[in-house]
Amino acid sequence: MTTSAETVETPRKKRKIWMKKGSYKYLLQLLHGIRREIRELRQTQRYMIQGLEHTFLFDDDYIRSITCKDEIDQAILDVLYMVGPPGKLPRDIALELSDYKINPWNVTQRIRRMNKRLDRHIAKMVAEKRGLKWALTNWTYNNWGVTQEEIADRYRLQPY
Repeated sequence: MTTSAETVETPRKKRKIWMKKGSYKYLLQLLHGIRREIRELRQTQRYMIQGLEHTFLFDDDYIRSITCKDEIDQAILDVLYMVGPPGKLPRDIALELSDYKINPWNVTQRIRRMNKRLDRHIAKMVAEKRGLKWALTNWTYNNWGVTQEEIADRYRLQPY
């Protein structure tokens, strides 16, 4: 005869979630969740920067660090800054930067990518089309090389 102690079965271990779904599928779900959270945080950051724009210091170093991937991008920004509000044709920029062996189409594409990078961070554009020419936006001109005191004077705020 068996006693009641012998008939008691040991409790089964519950499987982990990654064992049920498969480790690869589980890791993919985790990765997608992390990416979604990062996207939401970036969106929140954009809204905060837009709301507090007048208190932030967007100098040329900050603009360059976000928009420029290499020295060619920096050279394009320098050319656009020196030419002023009328702007410059992509072929003229390419001729001026002939040392880098860049063509007009690449100039346009690089400016578009710079705009995309800055838009992703703070919802602004670094350059805009004026007819067939490219020129820095008014926002970029206003913040290029600006100091904290100038921002305070512009918005009648107390400097930090």
